[in-house]
Amino acid sequence: MKQENSHTAAPAPKKTTKIALIAGGVGAVVLIAGYFVVQSQVTDSARTDIDNFLRNNNMDRYVQYRDIDASLFGQSVTLHNVRLDFGETQGTIEAINVSNYDVDERSGHLNSIDILLEGTDFPINPGRASFFQRRSAPPPYLIGVDAVRGDFGMEYEYDNVSGTLDADVNFSLPDLMEGEFNIGIGNLHLPPIDRLASRKFAKMSSVLRDASTADLKAISLSLTDLGLENKVAEYFSVKEGMALDAEAYRDHIVEVLEKNIEKTPPGTPFEEHLADIAKSATGSSGGTLSVSYEPEYPTTFEDMGAAAFGLMFGGLGALGNGFYQNSEILNDLYDRDVLKIEFDS
Repeated sequence: MKQENSHTAAPAPKKTTKIALIAGGVGAVVLIAGYFVVQSQVTDSARTDIDNFLRNNNMDRYVQYRDIDASLFGQSVTLHNVRLDFGETQGTIEAINVSNYDVDERSGHLNSIDILLEGTDFPINPGRASFFQRRSAPPPYLIGVDAVRGDFGMEYEYDNVSGTLDADVNFSLPDLMEGEFNIGIGNLHLPPIDRLASRKFAKMSSVLRDASTADLKAISLSLTDLGLENKVAEYFSVKEGMALDAEAYRDHIVEVLEKNIEKTPPGTPFEEHLADIAKSATGSSGGTLSVSYEPEYPTTFEDMGAAAFGLMFGGLGALGNGFYQNSEILNDLYDRDVLKIEFDS
């Protein structure tokens, strides 16, 4: 009898295992279905919020998008096939992704946000006055650049308690250039995001006034040539009637530059360093130029603006010694590694 009892009780574990598998499968289906239901609600909520924002700011006629995705776990929103039409500015963006969006619930400050623009395409109209045409460099469309095409990204972090802001902006324009800009600021006290977005000039002017007393911790810029230098060289070669290719024209410019340096030799190690960079950058078909400034002590933007004004005009207080003083200041910054300028070909 004992053997029979033990024999009939054996199938119980299999039955339990089968029930567990069925329950697990049903649970997985419910979890997946629940995720898509919540995900759909998140997407609909994001679409409503964005549409309301565009409508309330009278931008719904100028900004249009075809589709939207929102991630519950990734805390991100992506707009697809975006079209912008602001009259003189028209273009398309394949995707705008906003992620890492964090607003302090108590203070209303924007703590962090990442923005990525993929596949931007903004044609340049040669018949229209633009920022580029006011510069001394040739208009973009005359050197074979008919549009601004590429990707742009920004990472932003802000601590409203310490007033510390760190921002990283990068871009990539295929066949032209790519670059990255970093800045670190301290003692910057921004208003909550709802006030910062206000259109009232008085509030924005107060923001700018407060920003002038903020401290610069560090700033850097890096630019990598992906073919723009060749386009500019060929343009100036044709403009000056030399009809040289890009490489031959660069050799010509380097020769002229070396003769000028021989006539007026550098007076400081910093000037000599700049001369070497100028020759290397001019004679190269591509490379990366990096500039960084990291003061030893926090420096307010107001003081930096005054110093920059003095450097630009050679020191108005002492006209005869202004250039010499500026050269010594820059050389001192360079010697202490506060100011760094490098070119890597």
